[in-house]
Amino acid sequence: MDNADLKLNENTRHISIRKKTASRICSIQVLYSFSFLNNDIDLLINSYVENYLPTIVKDLNLKKIDYELFETIIKGVHNNISKIDKIIAKNLSKNWSIDRLSQTEKSVLRLATYELLFEKKFTRLTIMNEYISIFEVFGGNTDFANGILDNISREIRLV
Repeated sequence: MDNADLKLNENTRHISIRKKTASRICSIQVLYSFSFLNNDIDLLINSYVENYLPTIVKDLNLKKIDYELFETIIKGVHNNISKIDKIIAKNLSKNWSIDRLSQTEKSVLRLATYELLFEKKFTRLTIMNEYISIFEVFGGNTDFANGILDNISREIRLV
C-alpha cells in the first residue's frame, strides 16, 4: 500500500457514518424541494428516491443510504415544522428573521433542530458537527450555523 492509498483509507469515513451523512444530505434536498413545491411529502420522498437517489448513491460509492433515518427526519420536520421554526427564529440574532434565511439554510437548520429536539439516537455533539459540516458543503457560514445550533441545543437541554 503506497502513501496515497494509506491517506485515502485514513480519510474514508466508516460506511455506516457515510450512509447517515448521505441520508441527511438527501433529506435536505427533499425539504428544499418541499419549500418550493409544497406537494405531498410522501410523493416528494418517493419521487426523490426513484429519480435522484440512485445517482447519488452511486456517486458516493454506497450501496444504499440509511433509509429509516432519511424518512424519519424528513417526516419529523414536516410534522413539526411550526414548532421547529419557532425555535430557530427564537435563536437568531435580533437583526435576523427566519425569512432572511435561504431555503437551504432553513432546511439544514430544521433537520438539525428536529434531531436535537426529537431524535435521541445521536449525541448533541454528533448532530451539531454533522450539520455544521453539511452547512459548509452547501456554502453556508459554519460560524453562523454553529452559533445557532449551539443556542438551540442549550435551549433544548433545558426543556
